[in-house]
Amino acid sequence: MKWKTIVIGLAAAASLSLVYAVDAFGHLGYRVYDLFLRFRAVRERDSNVVFLNVDDNAIAYNGVFPWPRSVTADGILRLKEYGARALIFDIEFIDRGHQGVDTIYLTRGLPADFDRSFSEINSVMMDLFHAVRGGFIDRYDIDDHAQAFLDFIDDERDRLFTSVQRIARDNDEYLIRASELFGRSWVTLNLRPDPLWGEQAERRPIAERHFSRSIAAAPNAHTGRFVDVLPPLPGLALSAKGAGFTNVEIDGDGIRRRVYLAQNVHGYWYLQLAFAPLLHYLGNPEIELQRRRMIIRGAQMPGGATRDIVIPLDNGGRMVLDWPPEDYFNKFHHVSFAYFSLLDDIEAGMEQHARTLDTANIFFFSQFDPALERVPFILRDLSELFDAIHDTRAFAMENASSEAFATYVHFRRQSRGLIREILDIDPAARVNDMIPDLVEAFPWDAEDIHAVAEFITTLADYLRINLDTYEEIDARLESALRDKFVIIGRVDTGTSDIGANPFWGEYINVGTHGVVLDMILSESFIALVICRGEYCSRWFSCCCF
Repeated sequence: MKWKTIVIGLAAAASLSLVYAVDAFGHLGYRVYDLFLRFRAVRERDSNVVFLNVDDNAIAYNGVFPWPRSVTADGILRLKEYGARALIFDIEFIDRGHQGVDTIYLTRGLPADFDRSFSEINSVMMDLFHAVRGGFIDRYDIDDHAQAFLDFIDDERDRLFTSVQRIARDNDEYLIRASELFGRSWVTLNLRPDPLWGEQAERRPIAERHFSRSIAAAPNAHTGRFVDVLPPLPGLALSAKGAGFTNVEIDGDGIRRRVYLAQNVHGYWYLQLAFAPLLHYLGNPEIELQRRRMIIRGAQMPGGATRDIVIPLDNGGRMVLDWPPEDYFNKFHHVSFAYFSLLDDIEAGMEQHARTLDTANIFFFSQFDPALERVPFILRDLSELFDAIHDTRAFAMENASSEAFATYVHFRRQSRGLIREILDIDPAARVNDMIPDLVEAFPWDAEDIHAVAEFITTLADYLRINLDTYEEIDARLESALRDKFVIIGRVDTGTSDIGANPFWGEYINVGTHGVVLDMILSESFIALVICRGEYCSRWFSCCCF
């Protein structure tokens, strides 16, 4: 069988060389390339790449896309928590989004502010009435005390009005702050064949200053055909670690077979969207661009070695894609964005249930079961911890503070630990076990005893289900996302971002970025000439690979 493999390899090499001599990517070349891919060894899924999918489940959970940008921002915070290596946006943010609502403050913070404010008003009012009734205030001073009370109410009104204004949120600004806090997001550049006008044209200096890359290009290197570049919204662009272009080459028959890794616009070099963060990961090595190859000098490889990576290019200066035979969903590792949103809701639910449990009359039951005496104190600690969680999160976002964010994550982990501590005490079982004795001892309160026990049982059940579900999903996401390139894009049935490759008539285009990362990290390249000399063993198998 070995001689058959050699014959197949030599025949394919000779065929591709002949195609190159005539027309490297004419229609005959397309067919030979497509055929040749089928003899390639199937590589394992790249463990460095994970796709965060805006899929049908995520659309069903969060509504029609595009979502409010606060949803994406909350997802960025999840990626920071899970230690993602980089977030690569295959989603453009060219125009401003809609204003949003801070649902966390609306559902939890604002009610707490109202409760606090009116409790203080009631307390001051009762103190004033008792003082008047008890004769502690001279009747000549009543007007002064009444005015002071009215001034206090005015202050509380102004404070609540300011709080209500916080509900409205600039979702673009929220996304920008999340990106800045994360510190490792890579946004899209849109290369244009025609000049831009107006405000969009004014963004080009942002791309030139922040996203261009120094490349040692030979005089005959291909520079590209684009004349302008459009980065995302300026604030988001400045918050990102880097950016790359999403433009791809589509052959005459509609198939994607190759991709530019670098393009020049107005004398500035820009990198392909997946290639840009990869170079950062490889230590920002120097790049040499020749007509038929790109050399990455001194790349710091994942295993610790430092070496040059030589990428062969076609006669148009493009890297030929080594497409996997599997479809998008079977080739790469995937996580649905729906899980991120689900975790947010579960955490909100656990806080709500814990705060509600704190209003239950557990003190009545604890006097008959010493184990329950700790529950009210744990709930009080939880309430304070929830407040600290929200404050620390707001501070981390406002100041792009990784230290505050780490504290925020720690506090949330602590809160789950306290909830688990309550569940280990098992207040529901203990309360229900003592119901017969309590009803016998307090028959006139039997209905209330049953009602409170049922209330406590229901809340404890909700907490247990939510906590178990959260910990299961959390562990899975931690394992999947830690130190990974995370690429986010639309893959739902409503997306129009679908192309074709040699194996599939319909292929989710965001998968192209995974192929680029996989090829360069594994150094698995395709050239359209017979290789010779020192590069044969490094670049290819079967001579032309």
